[in-house]
Amino acid sequence: MFGRIASAGLYLAVFSAFAQSGERVDLGRLPTGATFSFVRTGGGEWGIDISGGAVPRLSQQKPAKIEAFQSENVFRVLAAGYQTISRDSSGIIASAEITCEKNVKFRVLDHWDMNGAVVSVRRKVEVTGTAQTGFNSSVVFTVDPSVPWSDLHCLAPGALYGDPEYNGGRSPGGTLNYEARRFLMREDILPSPLFALSFSNGTSVAMLDPSPRGESTVEETKLLKDVMTDSRFLFGTLGAWQADGCPIEFGFQFPGSTAQFAFDPKTSEKPRWIRRFHPVAQGVVHSYEVRFRFGLDESFRDVTRNTWRWAWNTLKPAIAPVDVEQMRRVLTDHLAAQAATIDGRTAIPFAVATFDTSAPQWNWTMAAMGFVSKNIECADQLLREAERDSAKRGQEMRQIGLSIISSMIRALPTVPLDATGYDLATGKPWTGERQEWLAPWLRNATEGMRVLVRVYRRERDLGRLHPEWFNWVKAYVEWLVRQQRDDGSFPRRWHSGSNEVAEPTGTTSYCPVPLLVVMTEETENPMFLQAAVRAAEYVWKNWGSRGFYVGGASDNSNITDKEAGMLALEAFLALYESTRESKWLERAKSAADYAESWIWIWNLPMPVDADNAKLHWKKGVPTVGLQGITARGAGGVDEYMDWSASSYAKLYSYTNDPHYLDVARILLHATKSMVALPGRLYNMKGIGWQQEHWRLGPGRYGRGVGGHRFWLPWISANHLYSITGLEEFDPVLYDRLSKGK
Repeated sequence: MFGRIASAGLYLAVFSAFAQSGERVDLGRLPTGATFSFVRTGGGEWGIDISGGAVPRLSQQKPAKIEAFQSENVFRVLAAGYQTISRDSSGIIASAEITCEKNVKFRVLDHWDMNGAVVSVRRKVEVTGTAQTGFNSSVVFTVDPSVPWSDLHCLAPGALYGDPEYNGGRSPGGTLNYEARRFLMREDILPSPLFALSFSNGTSVAMLDPSPRGESTVEETKLLKDVMTDSRFLFGTLGAWQADGCPIEFGFQFPGSTAQFAFDPKTSEKPRWIRRFHPVAQGVVHSYEVRFRFGLDESFRDVTRNTWRWAWNTLKPAIAPVDVEQMRRVLTDHLAAQAATIDGRTAIPFAVATFDTSAPQWNWTMAAMGFVSKNIECADQLLREAERDSAKRGQEMRQIGLSIISSMIRALPTVPLDATGYDLATGKPWTGERQEWLAPWLRNATEGMRVLVRVYRRERDLGRLHPEWFNWVKAYVEWLVRQQRDDGSFPRRWHSGSNEVAEPTGTTSYCPVPLLVVMTEETENPMFLQAAVRAAEYVWKNWGSRGFYVGGASDNSNITDKEAGMLALEAFLALYESTRESKWLERAKSAADYAESWIWIWNLPMPVDADNAKLHWKKGVPTVGLQGITARGAGGVDEYMDWSASSYAKLYSYTNDPHYLDVARILLHATKSMVALPGRLYNMKGIGWQQEHWRLGPGRYGRGVGGHRFWLPWISANHLYSITGLEEFDPVLYDRLSKGK
């Protein structure tokens, strides 16, 4: 893959001769102390050497690399050093000519320049002649052979954060690929086309496509064929790999090829190679740019933060401002319209079709707290809107909100909880399929109850007392602190109505922290704050200090994911606001830096030949603002993170770092691109609807199509909280951001 040197012995001999060559032209000196040089090799051609300073030596004797496809199983790697180099006003122009067949030649023209810690190469490949074959090209560097694979920590936003253990075995950043010493990431699965290597001595090198295009076809994105050739493939692959007996290599290939393991564990342990090429024909446009950033004195957390902000500042994600007040009204009206009442019980159904159908979803009478059902959060939003609208509309919303809360408490009156939701049709625990979805999850219960305490406070301030709400939460929290273990962690899930642990892993121990903090304020009982601190310390020690978070999504128990970062951010912010200890603000910033790296900051086009009516994500709608979901399903996206808009606004307020305000602005506006509004229904059955998720990376259904077209309550709850939470925190800042400023 990308052209490998056959043995370590051969590599060392070539490297030594290369390094000792007498002719050298320097591009410049990096802030790391390394010099980027073009060095004439023994054959008279020019290679690249980056050496000196603390960063491990990087080199490439043959910078012009072409992979040619000849038949289904025959691929040739053609590589050459530069035959000519010359200076211009901004850098070095280097060229090479590679003969493929009798009448086919590739002319590689690279323009290298340096700006501070960043080196860029702009490549153009010109084809002379035509053949019934395909080709791609790559920019690849070899790492000093003294660096072992085990010392390398790789970053691929939304897919890999150093440790692959929690990414799932078969994911692009998972353990099988780690064991194979091969991480290859297609651009269309990444929130930013970025890949970074972090070395054990605190240095790093990151590569970025600064002008990604990402175009492809329906057939290609469905991965129907292992090998395809088409000039419309305009995406690359970034990654690092190590062949047996050889040093580590890393680089960028265009168009991109990958090796992937089938998602089903019953299938072969061997990877499937997906190879993509451009046709060998005159007139084919084959050009791209890659930038390399060299870092010094950076922990892995620093690498994530610094390289992500570098990508952000390079790609400059833009928003198309939405009418926030129109969005608020549309979403609350739609939310109220979904409420269902059976025998005096009211709830927001678990799932409702966004398309015309007379058949209800099989689990529509599920009603739950937190995570994806968020019934108490939905009630909160309806009650907030009722305070803004004293007319009949607001009065009806108030009754719905109050009934949702009272119905939940009546259905789940005892502690330990029997579940974190119930069957609206019976008022009893759900007995149908997927009973585990309503199990006593730590996240679901603490998330819902934290919001309920917030609603309780607001109502109390208005002279409306609900002691039954507070007593229900207090009973749960008093039980919860008895479940905390000596190391500060909490179990992830319990068996129904008991203290018996169903999932012992402590990955979600960030979840109860905000609830424990607010209950400390309400009860003045220091026991709750002590429990919160111990839980947060456990999370930081085990994951946060290493630069990633695990297990936020209840249906992915030990998987690196976005929601874990969001929830850890909430935990650390809650402790900072309560204690004003600076370490919690620093940890909140670190969690925020991790969480935002799941946000798409470039626009990926839908397949050029797709029927827009069949796409779930429509052509021309910006993908900026979407977020990856889990590392296990890299390339899948939703808009869950707009719930964190107020958290990033808080960080801006507490740190004066304007970048966090930029993130809040993206979360307020860009996350609502696919909400059906008047004049843009997107094949939905009416305004206010939006389906839960989509796929941008390749897969079974192809780019731009989700696994289902159902609405879940979290969609509206999160969209609305991005508005109301921000407004509650700082009305002036809300007014500024709502206008797109």
